[in-house]
Amino acid sequence: MPNVIALTHGQTSLQLSLAGVFVEETSKVEDAEKRLGQLLESREARVVIVQEEYRAQFTEWFSERLRRHKGLPLIVYCPAFDQEDSNVDAYLTAVLKPAIGYEIRLE
Repeated sequence: MPNVIALTHGQTSLQLSLAGVFVEETSKVEDAEKRLGQLLESREARVVIVQEEYRAQFTEWFSERLRRHKGLPLIVYCPAFDQEDSNVDAYLTAVLKPAIGYEIRLE
């Protein structure tokens, strides 16, 4: 099994697979939640890339499980590549500030 697995759909799946990432196409959030749960238990992969839009759609119980998760696999959320106007500063703040304790601004 590969060290990096992506749970995505649509354009994001295509882009990540072209970059050489092993992609498991998940068209519904329920499928992504079920597969991610399996990956957390089995530790098949070291890194799991999850499509960002799934994060808000996960059940409350599963979101809490992800929040408490420590160790491998590392869960990384990937925004959709087809979005034109993304707020990079807000995204970096949301992802990096809780992890490192500092706010990074691009100028």
